[in-house]
Amino acid sequence: MKHTFKHTTARCLLAAGLALGLAGTANASPRDWESPEAIVHALYEVISADAGAGRDWDRYRALFLEGARMSVAVDSAIGSGIMGMDPEELIAHTESAYTATGFHEIPLVTRVEQHGGLASVMSSFEIRLRRNDDKPLMRGLNHFQLLNDGERWWIVSNVGVIETPASPLPKDLQPITGGVAK
Repeated sequence: MKHTFKHTTARCLLAAGLALGLAGTANASPRDWESPEAIVHALYEVISADAGAGRDWDRYRALFLEGARMSVAVDSAIGSGIMGMDPEELIAHTESAYTATGFHEIPLVTRVEQHGGLASVMSSFEIRLRRNDDKPLMRGLNHFQLLNDGERWWIVSNVGVIETPASPLPKDLQPITGGVAK
């Protein structure tokens, strides 16, 4: 299965823009999508930054297959429900908040199941406003569905859930510190 002409054109234009210095801060790299683990960790890296720092949204966009979707189930004192969006909607909804407060989504444990060009990645994470905060604001679990077109990995979808007292992270996706899951 090969990527579409549209993806080829977009990647060629991105590469040309990078070569000419027209893409600004774009740091997208083939290393970002060389493996299922690499693309998931590139996503965490690109959305994480301190207050006042911008994100490289072009690099972020380069991780997703056209039509990709993200959904997260939330159950908190503020509200409950399922939020669904595409990568552009996430940028629009989070850009000002992330820049104002800082936001770090830090991977804890990543588990990959792969069959040929299909990969399913379960990744637990914690969220902190500043990377060095004493405690995370929350933890959760992401389930990424990835496809490889023969040249690279693409994020097709991401479904996430925030940890609650009634639904803690599974033991095998909790980080182990000093022999004890924290």
